[in-house]
Amino acid sequence: MQSVATKPDTKESILDAMDALMARFGYRKTTMDDLAREAGISKRTIYLYFPSKEEVGLSSIGRVVQTAEAQMRGIAAESSDPKERLERMLVERVMTRVRAIAEYRQSLDELFEAVRPAYLARRQTQFEVEQAILADVLQEGMVAGEFGFDDANETARDLLFATNAYLPYSLSVRELGQIDEIECKLRRMARLLVRGLTTDREEKR
Repeated sequence: MQSVATKPDTKESILDAMDALMARFGYRKTTMDDLAREAGISKRTIYLYFPSKEEVGLSSIGRVVQTAEAQMRGIAAESSDPKERLERMLVERVMTRVRAIAEYRQSLDELFEAVRPAYLARRQTQFEVEQAILADVLQEGMVAGEFGFDDANETARDLLFATNAYLPYSLSVRELGQIDEIECKLRRMARLLVRGLTTDREEKR
């Protein structure tokens, strides 16, 4: 029989518990004892996976980012028009995050304050992954004659910077509560960004 400490879903259960507690109590008030009770395991078991509450918080954010990356990769692998894929990818990278933290958006500032230095370091790596995913679709569109730009990686980076204003850490708690409004504005911006990359030949079709 597999022990609790080696069950493949134990780590996910701990992160689920953290998400639930942040929604209920906020990050600052949540303790490792609370986390153990919520997850239905011992505190000792939690420490087998995470050295601190801060690391649980970082991993909670990381899980959301990984989901967004998976969404982007899925869209990138489709056979639809590169322009349509690029627009959807820009929207999903943001909205996947926004929807995921909707239940605990009130405590998001507490979480970012507590893990900020480590989070900023990881965020750069995460952005580099997303940049590479976007660059592949940009290059594909350029080869097909749909996009015009000088460098795929630099253009991908610019697209990330342009849409980062809608990521959770850039928005207030009140703004994060207006999911439909965020998505509407984001779709409009993504459409404008992609249109700006479109070649004259494509525009005349």
